[in-house]
Amino acid sequence: MNITYIVGNGLDLQYGLKTKYKDFYEYQNKIYTNKKKNEGYSNLIYESLFSDKVNNYENWSDFEFSIGQLTINNVITFYSEDERNKFISDFSDVIDDLRNYLKQEQNKIDYKKYKIDFEMTLNNLRNELPAVNQSVIDKKYNDNSQQHDTVNILTLNYTNVIDRLYELSEVKFLNKLRNNNFFFYINAPIHAHGTLDICTVLGVSDETQIAKNFTEEEKEALIKTLSLKSFRENMHIKNSDIIKNSDIIILYGVSLGKTDKYLWQQIAERSVDSTVPIIIYNYVPDFDAGNPLRVRSMYKKVEDKFIDSIDIELQLKKKIRENVIVVIGKTIFELIEE
Repeated sequence: MNITYIVGNGLDLQYGLKTKYKDFYEYQNKIYTNKKKNEGYSNLIYESLFSDKVNNYENWSDFEFSIGQLTINNVITFYSEDERNKFISDFSDVIDDLRNYLKQEQNKIDYKKYKIDFEMTLNNLRNELPAVNQSVIDKKYNDNSQQHDTVNILTLNYTNVIDRLYELSEVKFLNKLRNNNFFFYINAPIHAHGTLDICTVLGVSDETQIAKNFTEEEKEALIKTLSLKSFRENMHIKNSDIIKNSDIIILYGVSLGKTDKYLWQQIAERSVDSTVPIIIYNYVPDFDAGNPLRVRSMYKKVEDKFIDSIDIELQLKKKIRENVIVVIGKTIFELIEE
């Protein structure tokens, strides 16, 4: 059976890195202000970003979406080829600035001290779910008996944190969810949008999220799926193949933002076609499970956010909702000291 974890920035935050969008905003704002003053440097994206003192961007997907909206709201400006080229050049600078910032952050962990407790996460997969949903995992194991389980980790992060921790961790161990002598095998993480060293893909999900007057070649710089294809390493195919072959899909530390819509769409299609459960971990600090009305509202809010992030026929929304399992206030891939 294939179990797929899709992890986002929430995992890096869990490991203590300052990788929130607002962390980068505060860091880069100072650098840009000095560079503009001392070198006469100008960047349209930063000008828009830093002039908006009240923007409420919480996640990286909000930031990516705002870049697309910048082209739509200034569509007249982008009729000029020179202006479009300048914008893409500015966007390229933003990517390099982000890479430099994240490289500093990923080096702040003492990797010799820690490893990931994959065994705890996987063997507790069933028990971490709400009691009413645990039978879903039982059914999956009954339908896929007498076999080992392969675990794929598709990370949306550019940092190498999970890769370095993976190298130090136990990645084969007895599967206590099965009655016989079968194992979990955890594959090395795959970066859906590249790494800080290779093909860092930042951008929007599709053409509807940018102005219409960009050429096909220019779109490759702004749209994630096109950027992945243009890199010529079949990254988009690898991502899709993992999702298409998944029997259980788990989302952790992701914002379900619009700029990764193409991924959520693939996950939804796989879920509908093959009754694949989608387990979504929703981080809530100091979660209080005492108020059932509040808890029920949280469950529905996460379900709604996933459903709203995709294009799906009305009659299939009910099926997706039945396949979504929300876990609130719990963590995975915890670190343990060597």
